[in-house]
Amino acid sequence: MHMKTTMYYDSGCPVCMRGVRHYRRVDWARRLAWSDLMANPDALADEGVSFADAMEHLHVRDRRGRLHAGGYAFLTLWDELPGYRRIAWLLRTLRLSAPFDRIYRRLNRGRYLKRCEAGVCFVEGKTLE
Repeated sequence: MHMKTTMYYDSGCPVCMRGVRHYRRVDWARRLAWSDLMANPDALADEGVSFADAMEHLHVRDRRGRLHAGGYAFLTLWDELPGYRRIAWLLRTLRLSAPFDRIYRRLNRGRYLKRCEAGVCFVEGKTLE
């Protein structure tokens, strides 16, 4: 089964949206699909990923339908983008994928909860799980 690589993103996050706009610009071959978790909060529920977990870290579904999270999601996303493919290749070749994932997760720990505390995370019918 082949499909487009899909990035699941948080449209309520200004930093996230800067990244999405950038990736859309450089995706000139239109290899990526986009799924706004704020508009579709149950997008990853079938995978056993709660809304809160989906919002905590980047999630990307590859062309074969496998779901990747955290730093590994970035590597999967970058595989599809000119210029970024080399970065993903280099991180994998140097065996830096796992450290990259750990750093990403550490930097983003509590991201969504912090946004909620600021009062900008409401999605009707959804609570943090």
